[in-house]
Amino acid sequence: YEDKLFIGSQQGMFIYSIAKPSSPERISEFRHASACDPVVVHGDYAYVTLRGGNLCGAIESQLDVIDISDILSPKLLMHYPMYEPYGLGIDSTTLFVCDGDAGLKIYDAENPLDITSNKLAHYKDINAFDVIPLGEVLLMIGIDGLYQYDYSDLENIKQLSYIPVYGE
Repeated sequence: YEDKLFIGSQQGMFIYSIAKPSSPERISEFRHASACDPVVVHGDYAYVTLRGGNLCGAIESQLDVIDISDILSPKLLMHYPMYEPYGLGIDSTTLFVCDGDAGLKIYDAENPLDITSNKLAHYKDINAFDVIPLGEVLLMIGIDGLYQYDYSDLENIKQLSYIPVYGE
């Protein structure tokens, strides 16, 4: 994000300066209990999903909102319970959370202290793993395939396509 690299790991979120891409420099970190830990960033906030009940070590599943306005000292602002969160993505203040068997959840994150009260959509009928927001099109991979959604009108999100993917 901008001139910083945010790395989600099993131990926490690590922040590096990439002002000189050939030699990243550690700025700070935000530690948490062992968990699988993807991270996305917008403005002064980082969003991290922690998934419990797996080899990563976490017990609880949640979405954390971390204040990074002081990049040297990130602070947990809120955590929201989730079912089985995997990947997430953000486009401005639109936050996409893949919540495993609980589906794809889309939130207005304008107010990071009240995200779950601002759910824009919930696609319960898919098992969602990861997302990539690309302008006004969301690419989402689920257990059964690749989905595309048009979210240019957040009050009328439309599925554009679905490519089935079958495992062995």
